[in-house]
Amino acid sequence: MIFAVETEEGSLTVFPTEGDVVAYCEGLDVEAATWLFWAADGSPLEAEFITPNKRGWFSVQSGNYRLTPASPEHHAHLAEALHEIARLEPTPLFKSLLQVREHLVQNGAGTSDEA
Repeated sequence: MIFAVETEEGSLTVFPTEGDVVAYCEGLDVEAATWLFWAADGSPLEAEFITPNKRGWFSVQSGNYRLTPASPEHHAHLAEALHEIARLEPTPLFKSLLQVREHLVQNGAGTSDEA
């Protein structure tokens, strides 16, 4: 399971697999930081481009990427970022952002100093 936030609208989407993420989130948007990603435990992931995006005079081509663990400086743990997320896209796994938070706490990823 991969969590992904579309940063312009602040919506959280839950993808079953990394392949689903790559198929849905275009490399051009990922490179532009329109998407941020987290593993099932809420730890941050970052895109590592296997094939770079290409930009020409008259066309652009989205590259191919894979998700790898991100350094702690890359972006916050999902438990810390949830307060900035506006909504959850419909998913059979979670009915609300509160359920996402509960999932993270159950997996030892919640923060104890949340306000």
